[in-house]
Amino acid sequence: MSLIINKKIIALIGMMGVGKTTIGNKLANKLGYYFIDCDQEIEDFEHCSINDIFANKGEKYFREIEEKIIDEIVHRDEHMVLSLGGGAYVSEQTRKLLQHKAIVIWLHANIDELVIRTANKNNRPLLNKQIANQDLKTNYRNHNNFKNKRQVLQELTTQRLKFYQQCDFDFDTTNNNQEVIVNKIIQQLKKND
Repeated sequence: MSLIINKKIIALIGMMGVGKTTIGNKLANKLGYYFIDCDQEIEDFEHCSINDIFANKGEKYFREIEEKIIDEIVHRDEHMVLSLGGGAYVSEQTRKLLQHKAIVIWLHANIDELVIRTANKNNRPLLNKQIANQDLKTNYRNHNNFKNKRQVLQELTTQRLKFYQQCDFDFDTTNNNQEVIVNKIIQQLKKND
């Protein structure tokens, strides 16, 4: 597909579980762009998982590396769809950079949907940390854990909402399949071309 976009980068932001990676991959394929997952880039740079970075070096260190990696990625001279970690856009430095260099698209879904989508995922350090801090080191299917996961997701969403709203466009992924979302994004990009 040949679509001329005034910026080379399409950045996907939003909470864990909204579909940034899956939708980003599909969008990049349709546009003929590279797809870059920021968390994967961080893992490649650090030679360990995001969970291990959080556990061994802490969130502050992770956020510093995240800013550095995003800055490096954004300055590549490539057309790309960039999927950011859920907390990346909270950084003022990252937000300003992306607002200048990218089309920023916020993907969101309702909290109940996010709880379901993240239910069996153990690669969500902030979610796991919050639940572990509440002494709920039980199976994720446990009702109390499910309830607390919902609470943590709600709190993170509330904290990040004012940052996510500083986007160019937003799309609700709650009841739409990924192909529908990808097509809606492309239609929006065509309108603003």
